[in-house]
Amino acid sequence: MNDTSRSGAGDRWAWLFPGQGSQKVGMGRRMLERSVAARRVFEEASEAIGVDLARLCLEGPLETLTATENAQPAIVTVSVACLAELQDLGLSPPIVVGHSVGEFSALVAAGCLPLADAVRAVRKRGELMASVTTPGGMVAVMGLEAARVEALCHEAARDAVAVVAIHNSPQQFVLSGDVRALERFKDLALAAGAKDCVMLEVSHAFHSPLMAQIHEDWRAEVARLRLRMPRCPVILNTTAKSVETLVCIRRSLVEQLTAPVLWMQCVKNLASLGVTRVLEVGDSKVVSSLARRTVPTLQTQTFLDPSILNDLTPVKG
Repeated sequence: MNDTSRSGAGDRWAWLFPGQGSQKVGMGRRMLERSVAARRVFEEASEAIGVDLARLCLEGPLETLTATENAQPAIVTVSVACLAELQDLGLSPPIVVGHSVGEFSALVAAGCLPLADAVRAVRKRGELMASVTTPGGMVAVMGLEAARVEALCHEAARDAVAVVAIHNSPQQFVLSGDVRALERFKDLALAAGAKDCVMLEVSHAFHSPLMAQIHEDWRAEVARLRLRMPRCPVILNTTAKSVETLVCIRRSLVEQLTAPVLWMQCVKNLASLGVTRVLEVGDSKVVSSLARRTVPTLQTQTFLDPSILNDLTPVKG
């Protein structure tokens, strides 16, 4: 297997793939300008869903790009465009993990899923999510530890749904559920000493039981995916463990709708496997920053660094 860096031949790498929330107008510009392989990725993905993803990413508008049915295929496409540049250098991922919808990018990187299938699936995923009629929201809390967050969440959810939906780092969590319960949680968290607690600008209560309305439709979509066993370890969001069977992958993709994203636990697992350096494969630094907050000794690199491709060369591992 080829590992990733000129700067640390003795290091073990993992590639991280960002999820929804990392989208911005202009994403993918550098990849499109410098790489034929990246342009081919955009062309293939655009053809698969009938949307000009290059134009959407470069020109927006932001409101259109942020719509969940657009943001998800756009984010996956940008990550796979970065992946294509890495593959042009002769690099292949040693271990991969993706944050929420970024799990699809990770599966493409691991050879589990063709790009066209991935973008069609996440386009459908976004459409289904947008169709949920149950009202809900999400709130991010910073500066409280997991046990305290769980206890306050339980207290706030006494007559409504509220769950810890995303474990981003030891001091950052996102709750999802009924807005009344989330407002109660916000008051409780700030009184308990949280550094910040912010209602997110999202349309629905993602990664919570309030998404159950679309569960069966999404299960049917996942059942149609042409999956193959990965060529490298894939750490799954819902278990924070490596894939063992195709059944594990399908179950994780289905359960993601209503189950929490265990990002912090995924990163801790990477460290337990000896990972010392991570590369964020996308036009973002979000998930690599979260990884370093979880394991401060991790060294991080991202595609936002203009010299990134010069810094990376294949090293026999």
